[in-house]
Amino acid sequence: MTAGSRGIQVMREGIVRDATVSWRFEEPFSWVVEVRGSGFGTAEARADDAFEALCVVREELEPFGWRIGVAGAQIDVWPSGMARDQGGGLRAYRMTSESVGDLVDTFAPVDPASVTTVAVQRAEAERLYEAIRHRARTGED
Repeated sequence: MTAGSRGIQVMREGIVRDATVSWRFEEPFSWVVEVRGSGFGTAEARADDAFEALCVVREELEPFGWRIGVAGAQIDVWPSGMARDQGGGLRAYRMTSESVGDLVDTFAPVDPASVTTVAVQRAEAERLYEAIRHRARTGED
């Protein structure tokens, strides 16, 4: 799917509002993600994959307290390089310190109270990937 749109929720200071997230692939090789909500208007970003474009939009809105209610913004979700390169970042993995789990839809609606900032999510992904690599190196169960 090279384009799509979904109704989601966004949150700021505990107040939840309806919003829309849309994504599309544009030549030459870039993804555009747009989040439109009544509290902030439209935030749009372009990047090499849809997940990264979502991160850019989130980083634009986070200083104002906005949280975007999509699975791709949850602390334990992050795409692999292959998911970015071959799937455009439309799906990402749900991870634990033991393993990389199931793929989830980056733009699947979730409760915006269940998401975090890009910086916290990125740090947690690095921590989880390192824990998984450590387990693989040491053979720990």
